[in-house]
Amino acid sequence: MRMQKNWGDGTVYQESVNKWTAKISLGTTPDGKALFKRFSARTKGEVEKKLKAFRRSLNETESVSSVRYTVRDYFHYWLKTYQFQKLKPSSYDRLESVVNNHILPVIGNVRFDLLTRDEVQRLINNAYRQKELSYSSVKKIHDALNACYKHALMIEEIHRNPCLGVVLPSSSERVKQVKSLSEEEVRILVQELEKKDENGKPLYHYAQGYMLILNTGLRMGEALSLQWTDVDFVKKTISVNKNHIITRKRDEEGNALSGYQTQTQNSTKTSSGRRIVPINQSAERALVALKEGNPSPYVIANTRGTAVMVDNFERSFRVIIRNAGLPHYGIHSLRHTFASLLFAAGVEVKVISKLLGHASVKITYDTYVHLFQEDYQEATKALDELF
Repeated sequence: MRMQKNWGDGTVYQESVNKWTAKISLGTTPDGKALFKRFSARTKGEVEKKLKAFRRSLNETESVSSVRYTVRDYFHYWLKTYQFQKLKPSSYDRLESVVNNHILPVIGNVRFDLLTRDEVQRLINNAYRQKELSYSSVKKIHDALNACYKHALMIEEIHRNPCLGVVLPSSSERVKQVKSLSEEEVRILVQELEKKDENGKPLYHYAQGYMLILNTGLRMGEALSLQWTDVDFVKKTISVNKNHIITRKRDEEGNALSGYQTQTQNSTKTSSGRRIVPINQSAERALVALKEGNPSPYVIANTRGTAVMVDNFERSFRVIIRNAGLPHYGIHSLRHTFASLLFAAGVEVKVISKLLGHASVKITYDTYVHLFQEDYQEATKALDELF
């Protein structure tokens, strides 16, 4: 790739007692700004190995460049060199997932500079029509492609951006249907959650955590990051002010390692997500049960008293749903069920929107539009009976 031709051999220097650093030039941007890649290690030998491996990878990239690299080649280069240090770990994970799952399997082997607008348009159309992805998911595919090609255009690797002129589907064309449990399914689920083992202890460790979500409408990340300092038993309220994120473990160059890491973030998904949620009687019983014998600062903790891994929490819920004989429901369905029950009880949409932490009433309406449509049908039926 053109900007990688002035590499140099790189330099190695000691920053502190147990820290050696290597720096290698990657050339300059079109506006003359110098670009460098840095590595760190505890010993000089370790950092020299990293530098040598990186120089070898650059030479391999140069040979790829000379034979016209593919979309896959350039995306890997762009992600690790320009996006890994720039994005938050969770944002990088999402971007990499979009690229690996929806872009590279389709056009990864196409020569990068020969990708056409028609090919991009077909990719977008197929993602929406055949894969039936949501509008937001399709837009993320387009945004990732466009960002990568804009970068290549900026550093003069290519002379045109094939994403320009590509038409996205209408954002209102497909209504996202949310899955919520019926009242009978809620009854069956609650019975399963309340089951005890032969010693009279809860059969499912996270049972009361699911009950809490069902009765408060919290997002899973909000529930798993909840701490006892956020719960006011006197005022019967929960202060939602954190989020629980999980990211892939990576080395300092952005390569994925085995396993994941969990982190509690002192901010919610959106600014409107920071809110006060009332505690009803069922939620209070769940909180009391969660508090019993729990020295952890987390309301929902694992058996070691530490933060719960998302995949473990989801896996446990799948077992419960299967044992209860219910259709496939994800944990997010508990939040949707909470909202649906409030709608059925006649609670105003503005109140429901605030309880859910939506940024606007429009989001609530768009998410639960099918419930409004059912109300319209009932109203029409009532009018027919009158006349």
